Amino acid sequence: MTTETSGEAGGRANTVRPPVTLRDVAREAGVGLATASRALDPDSRYVAKDVRARVLETAERLGYRPNTSARATTTGSTPTIAVLVSDIRDPYNAQLVHGAIQQARSSGLMVTISGTEHVIDDEVRVIRMLRSQRPRVMVLTGTRSGSASSRVALLRELELYEQDGGRIVVAGDDELPFDTAAVPRREGARKLVATLAGMGYRSMALITPDVDSTGVREWETGVLEAAREHEVRVDRASMVRVPMSRDGGYSAASGYLGSAQERADVLLAATDAMALGAMSALRHAGVVVGQEVGVAGFDDVVDADDVTPGLTSVDLSLESIGRTAVDLALQEPDARRRLVVFEARVVLRDSTPVRR
Repeated sequence: MTTETSGEAGGRANTVRPPVTLRDVAREAGVGLATASRALDPDSRYVAKDVRARVLETAERLGYRPNTSARATTTGSTPTIAVLVSDIRDPYNAQLVHGAIQQARSSGLMVTISGTEHVIDDEVRVIRMLRSQRPRVMVLTGTRSGSASSRVALLRELELYEQDGGRIVVAGDDELPFDTAAVPRREGARKLVATLAGMGYRSMALITPDVDSTGVREWETGVLEAAREHEVRVDRASMVRVPMSRDGGYSAASGYLGSAQERADVLLAATDAMALGAMSALRHAGVVVGQEVGVAGFDDVVDADDVTPGLTSVDLSLESIGRTAVDLALQEPDARRRLVVFEARVVLRDSTPVRR
């Protein structure tokens, strides 16, 4: 038998408290609706400090939470920064995103992350979806590959987003016509080769990503420029192109060891992850890393000093680049494109000892 009880007869009824509205906050704080809205907007400069403090205290006490969808309708954007990354598993991207999150948090903004898999067409698709969500800022990171028509489509989507009031910044390669915090790939590659040449390394084999992107070309160009300048031999046949991952580096080094070509003094990989994979392949083949052949990576993000031997790499200031990208986005737009270029720093470890 089922017994039904009412809230009056059977005890306390379960009631759902209606959500606190902005109008409730304004009434309780003794201000107008427009003033309450401005006081809760961290970007608004037209509210007295005491009024803002009173409204914020009231909103906190009442448990008010702003409706981001409604805010997007009234202000044109939500208080979010959308970061586009090619692969969040890549420690390179993780460092950039961490820097962006740090700066966004200090500015009272939230970060969302969307994956694009290194492909421009996928980036275009993600941006189209993001435009409907109206984030205040889009930060583009990582490397991208695609056809000329895909690049045109990408620029068109970004221009439409800007026309809607959004801000675009790049944390990565200097290849798009927007404010950019640039990764110093070419400079870093040149410095690394010059440093190794000064330590006695006269020949090298390259482990290069199979992605045709500005970032990869910049790294490769910097390596070859410095190799010519310092008379270091680079065997073109040794320029192995593999997936940009630890497995890719392992495959490249295994293939290199199985070839009949003369062994180089050092293997240079375009990322630390690829370099660590190469080190594993060398160890499994019985080759002593550092003593028989050197290995160097690039980006200094994958616990390079926690492996044995420690991996020589190039610090690209990735967290600082992520923070600077957000800082650029929150500045007032300027007619001139802003470009902030960071300095690369070679970090020598035991994987490349001085050659005698």
